[in-house]
Amino acid sequence: MQALDPLSTSQTNRCIYGAPIVAIVAFGLGYLMQSCCNHWDCPHCGQVRAKQEYHRIVWGAEVLADEGHKLYFWTLTCRGKECSLEEAEENYYAWTNVLLTNARTKAKRASHFWAYVQVTERQHRTRQHPHSHIITTFCPQDATITHDASGREHLVSEWFTRANLLAQLGSQHKISEVKEAAAVSRYVAKYMFKDSMTEEWPPKWKRVRYSENWPKPPKRAIEQSIALTTPQAWRDLDRMRINFVAESVELADLAKHHMARVSAPMPYLQF
Repeated sequence: MQALDPLSTSQTNRCIYGAPIVAIVAFGLGYLMQSCCNHWDCPHCGQVRAKQEYHRIVWGAEVLADEGHKLYFWTLTCRGKECSLEEAEENYYAWTNVLLTNARTKAKRASHFWAYVQVTERQHRTRQHPHSHIITTFCPQDATITHDASGREHLVSEWFTRANLLAQLGSQHKISEVKEAAAVSRYVAKYMFKDSMTEEWPPKWKRVRYSENWPKPPKRAIEQSIALTTPQAWRDLDRMRINFVAESVELADLAKHHMARVSAPMPYLQF
């Protein structure tokens, strides 16, 4: 069994929550991989999850742009000092839901295509309150072009200001038209990796959220997937007569150990 380039995987190759190793067969080729527990605080799976979300954000933005949809970049914040961290953590998820529902309704009434992805992080430079970066197909009809002090162009909308305040978010926000979908989507997606191993969020929070219309990348064609959780599963793996490639040297060594324990001859496992 050969190991893939270690630079293409995270430095920690095992799940701290005990997600099993899986054997995947696709197009007659075999791969051994650490499955993902989807916990952001897992050193291995947090990175895997971030890469998956990154791919979907960039893929979706480029697909929507190619389909002719204009994209807009929102930045949302919590309101000022009167909003405590405890209040923000308890309510921010619901507040952004109110804003997004309001925007979706307005888009639907205007027969506009509605799609978005939202990435939330903490404000590290000032306070720990959550704020969000959103890529969406929606722009309020009353939006007009203005420029900030540095001359950069952005949009202002009285409706959007009122909608933020109605949702109990801060009046401070920003809307700008996306000029290059690939560049902006990568900018937003990189927040998946910022402090993803250490940031703590309330239960059931989602650091990244998508609308139903946000495009999904095509799934890998998998002929078979086996969770290697029992000695019999490892014996069955050996009987498949397929050469397997491990995603890391660590997994290759672990596979060798398991195959030795079940006394499998390993003629098709090349290390």
